Amino acid sequence: MEMKNGRIYDVICIGQVVQDILVTNVPRDVFQRETDMTMVDAVSMATGGDAANEAVVLARLGNHTGLLGRVDRTNVGSMIFEDMQREGVDTTLLSRPEDCETLSSIVFIHPDGSHSFVVSPGHRYTPELEDFDFEVLKQTRAVSAASLFGLGRLDTDGIDRIFRAAREAGAITAADMNFDLNGIGPRALEAVYPHIDYLMPSFNEAVYVTGRREPEEMADYFLEAGVRNVVIKLGERGCYFKNAREQFHLDACPIQAVDTTGCGDNFVAGFLHCLLRGKTHRECAAFAGAAGAINALGIGAHMQVRSEEQVLEFMERMGIR
Repeated sequence: MEMKNGRIYDVICIGQVVQDILVTNVPRDVFQRETDMTMVDAVSMATGGDAANEAVVLARLGNHTGLLGRVDRTNVGSMIFEDMQREGVDTTLLSRPEDCETLSSIVFIHPDGSHSFVVSPGHRYTPELEDFDFEVLKQTRAVSAASLFGLGRLDTDGIDRIFRAAREAGAITAADMNFDLNGIGPRALEAVYPHIDYLMPSFNEAVYVTGRREPEEMADYFLEAGVRNVVIKLGERGCYFKNAREQFHLDACPIQAVDTTGCGDNFVAGFLHCLLRGKTHRECAAFAGAAGAINALGIGAHMQVRSEEQVLEFMERMGIR
């Protein structure tokens, strides 16, 4: 196994690994209609979840990526496990405990490319501290918590310890956010922020935590809480970056979105990919935005980005600098 700078992994992605059932071209008012049947374009199954999406895209971009999460021992779990191996994701850290039941998510993709989710409860499908070997942190260049607010018990008891140990081991720490489905509250992650090098929430997630609606004010909230660099993902309005020394806004790529599922995960993967190659923050954000845009051009949460060369060619074609 090739080592870079004495490290085996480029990135370890921690978080949700789920089954996605994708339903395309679903009218927004489908459940308000009098008819009990609606024709859609297609129904398909795929691996999903923030951590899995990030890991696949990072692997396709050329990174040795470990996935730390849980899948069950049913056919669903086996499908996911084999899918990750086919994608070149290192599954050494993927756990399959007897009492795990993988969460399934039905993704309704609307004609405008937006999406709605219906999810099953699952059981013990999020990673636990007992799954984690702290020694592995000495073997990775970056650790990404792909699903803050979606990590189960790790959110309030564990991810702060993992991040603290990662930084002590010389690894970069990064985190995305999810919606607070478990109702732990907007202040639940305050112990985690001082250990995060790069926080990349979406606009709505940042609104929930900060109570603010201006990207700069959101970023200031997180910086004051101890985060070192903040990227607010603004969807069709691009992204906003701020740290103690620099700040900038980048516009989104002008595309016609087919499906926005997983675009934020593709963004984070693209940003980390460039960061590990010594690119500037502006270059990281531009590449990340392009990766997210490419993902939106087709169906699925990680189906469209194929390689670094593909993203760079897209950026050249779109005039992205």
